[in-house]
Order: sequence, then structure tokens, then C-alpha cells
Amino acid sequence: MFFFKHYFSFIFLVSILTFCSCKNIKNEDNDYTKEIEVIRFEKLFFEYDFDSISSLKNKFPYLFPKQFSMDDWLSIYNDTLRRDIFNKSDQIFKNFNPYKIKISKSIKQIQAELGSFKIPKIITINNGIDYNYNIVKSDSLLLVSTDCYLGNNIHYKSIPNYISMKMNVDYFVKDITQSFLVDFIKYPNDRRFISKIIYYGKIIYSMDKITDFGLEKIIGINQENINWLTENEYEMWEYFVKNNLIFSTDISLDKRFIHDAPYSKFGLSIDFESSPMVGKWIGYNIVKSYQKKYNVELKNLVTMNEYDLYLKSNYGPRK
Repeated sequence: MFFFKHYFSFIFLVSILTFCSCKNIKNEDNDYTKEIEVIRFEKLFFEYDFDSISSLKNKFPYLFPKQFSMDDWLSIYNDTLRRDIFNKSDQIFKNFNPYKIKISKSIKQIQAELGSFKIPKIITINNGIDYNYNIVKSDSLLLVSTDCYLGNNIHYKSIPNYISMKMNVDYFVKDITQSFLVDFIKYPNDRRFISKIIYYGKIIYSMDKITDFGLEKIIGINQENINWLTENEYEMWEYFVKNNLIFSTDISLDKRFIHDAPYSKFGLSIDFESSPMVGKWIGYNIVKSYQKKYNVELKNLVTMNEYDLYLKSNYGPRK
């Protein structure tokens, strides 16, 4: 397992960007669907006779780094835990066509709002349940780890609940859709807290406008969190203002209020009751406030300077 996880980390961070050379996708519009090229690599690997792995290696050299020997691949191939994980992921994704249709619809929605983009080839894999790399995207290739979407599974028992709750098939198309969308929304060079939360606010607002996933799924929280955020928006903003956090460049704010976690970290007794990622919620509401006033096209909104957007939004929640 140790070897397998570190092998895929290597693939994700190095190999796909340096070895990948993929053909252009052939698309066919038909009643809001597209034919997307999908290769089920995990099925090819585990369902091949091992003697035929060399042909698979020749076909996908960017997934077989040269420093790993055939003995290494044989070890992975025969590993009972890896095979059990594969069998479970294969049960869930055995019929991939419904997911292709949903992905195609998401692509069409993004193109209608933001413009065309190069659709990458999708390759599904098993990465050893490394949820930090459930999706890795380059210009021409999208690797998706199907074993990171198994739902209520024994292999997820050691994973914190706030993470494992999003490791189910309901998030599969959402995560892929967001990976396409963020190509249109550039992370700000401005290091101020306000610019960062508005960046995430743009993503949430765009996903909410383009898709029907719902805010809980888009943000990655539950309805109880949504209720808490709605009820405490004024107090959160007041806290940010009074503690001079709005224009702060302190990177610790990212971990406290933006990154996924069990809860946000105000340093108050209410912390354990709070929703995680409160900064994203505030950013989303700032974007909504701006749009309520100006109602610009989405393609113009996502490229707008975050600080300018804040100044023009007249954001100010009420008690």
C-alpha cells in the first residue's frame, strides 16, 4: 500500500505533465450530450493477464514510470487489498455511460456561459484511496480515481468524517465539473484574505448558476452547516472586521476559515458548533451582493478583480 500510494503521487505530480501526449477528443453533440473519450485504466490493469501488462505499458507509458520494475507491478497486481478496492469501485462504475452523459451536460453548460475549452481525455484509475489526488488535470488529460468515491466503505474507516462524507458517487460528476470550471477562474495574485474568499465565492456562485448540484454539495458541507452559516453571517463578518482580517495577508487564515476541516477556528467557544469553510460562504455572499447590484455576464464576473468586486458589492449582512 505504501509503495502504491507513493507511486501514484509521483505519477500525479510529475508524469502526466511530462509524459502525456493525448489525441484531441472527438465530440458529437446529440440532444445535450457529448461523446467523451474515457479509458478505464484500472479495469484494464486488473483484468488483464499479467503477461499482457507489457502491452498496456506500451500503450500508456506515462502511467508506467521507468524506475518501477515489472516485479513492482506484479506486486500491485497480486495485492488482495488492491483487488478488493478495485472490485468495489468496479461495482459502482460498471456502467459508465450515465456519468458520461452527466459530464457532457456539465461541459455544455460551462461552454454556454463561459466559452469553449479543450476537453481532456478522461482516464479512470485506482490510486490507493489517496483523496488528496482524487482528480488531477492537465490540458489534455484528466485522471479520476474511482476508488475515492466508494461511499460508506470499510476502507474509509480511518478517514475523518468531514472528508469521507464527500467520497461518494454523488460527488463524482460535481468534482469533475469543478475541475473544468476553475480553468476560467484564476487564483488571485493578491494575498489579502478578502481576495482569496471572493475567488472561492466566484467558484461557488458559478457552480450554483451553471449546475443543479446544490450549495451543500458544491461547498462540501451539510444542511446543518448551511443553516449555521445563514444564521451567523452577520456575526462572522463582524468578527472579520473587528479583528482586522479582511485585508490581512496572514496565511494562517486560509487554514482557519477557507480550507476544509471539521469546523472553523475563531478561537471562541462556538468553534465546535461552527461550519467549516466560513470564508468561502462569505465570499459567495459578496459575489451574490455584487451580482444583485450589477448582474454582469458570468464570463465577465469570473475574470473581475476580486478587490474591485468587493468594493463595488456594498456587501454588509444584516442582523
